Amino acid sequence: MRRESAKQVAIDVLRAAGEPLHTKEITKRVIESGRSSGLKGKTPEATVAAMLAVGSKPGGSFKRVDKGTYTLADDLAGSATAKPKKPEAKPRPKRTSGNARKRTSRNA
Repeated sequence: MRRESAKQVAIDVLRAAGEPLHTKEITKRVIESGRSSGLKGKTPEATVAAMLAVGSKPGGSFKRVDKGTYTLADDLAGSATAKPKKPEAKPRPKRTSGNARKRTSRNA
């Protein structure tokens, strides 16, 4: 059986909890699940904390709600197969001749 990434297990842990959890609790539950093999080092909590911090940036899977406390990002909280959404592009106003730069002759 192939092991899952710590990130995916953390997402599942937070989804099952249904509430924000502290980094220590997330780490404990990820290790107890036995589904992730990437946390066998000396500092698994630091590894999970770094993963959560990076994942809490815009477009990430996590959302920081307090110091060391995270929940799922809004787009992941509701569904098991949600993918991060791309922000919609805003239409740019078209340039008109009034906005265009006027050319002048230097010799005039």
